[in-house]
Amino acid sequence: MNLVVRGASPWGQPIILHAAWSLLWLCLAGAAAFVVVHALWAGRRAGAPAGPVPPELAGAFPGAVARHSFVARVFHWLMAACVLTLLATAFSPRFGLAFDWVGPHVLAGAVLVAAIAFHIAHAITCQDVGAIWPVPADWPQLRAVLFPPRDGAAMPRAGKYPLGNKLFHLGAVVVGLTLAATGTAMLWRVRTPFVTRDPYRVFGDGGWGVVYALHGLAAMALAGLVVIHVYFAIRPEKRPITRSMLVGTMDRDFYLGHHDPARWGGEGPAPKEPAKEAGSA
Repeated sequence: MNLVVRGASPWGQPIILHAAWSLLWLCLAGAAAFVVVHALWAGRRAGAPAGPVPPELAGAFPGAVARHSFVARVFHWLMAACVLTLLATAFSPRFGLAFDWVGPHVLAGAVLVAAIAFHIAHAITCQDVGAIWPVPADWPQLRAVLFPPRDGAAMPRAGKYPLGNKLFHLGAVVVGLTLAATGTAMLWRVRTPFVTRDPYRVFGDGGWGVVYALHGLAAMALAGLVVIHVYFAIRPEKRPITRSMLVGTMDRDFYLGHHDPARWGGEGPAPKEPAKEAGSA
């Protein structure tokens, strides 16, 4: 199976035209297969404990532990709206739904690029940017997934983000930045309020073919990632994490049972201060 469709330039030179759209079905089938296999595997290990809450910490944290700031939640749902709009406007015509899709597609893409730029700046200046990247301390989680603990042994606790979240984020970064870079370049191919249309200012025929191919391949990969992301969001054991993206907090027992406060990062929740005795300063 070819990744791209090849053709010839007006001068007869062999060039890449665009991505092979049949790969969309492969991406969706791969995502569906992953969902089915994971659901069967997770069902077999559903009884694995998350780890007992250390008694000394049980009363040290508030009942609702802050996880996502208001700004982080707004970015997430704005990005979700942009991604769904981009996928719908990109692939609906491929399924025979004809409409003027270029305008909504360009607008959603421009908003997404701006949101990504803001997110990068916000993460660097206001968040613990290293908390989302895989580190050697995460590998016990992978070992526990491949070789589940026996005899009631506790599963290893994660930092702020479980390893699965970090790996998904890594894939989303690669796909998202590819789409943002190629989509921005493609603005010179259409009439928009952002730049003056000049198809040959940036690339020649061969270069544009590579841009189109990368954009299409990343878009199809994104469709598969969305399926996987939604699947994990609705799984019962992941719902406290999903809920935190709506309300900003998670339950204290879930936090202490599944996360290690020492690995939460610099923006982690602070333990409650002990109550002062009567008459103390």
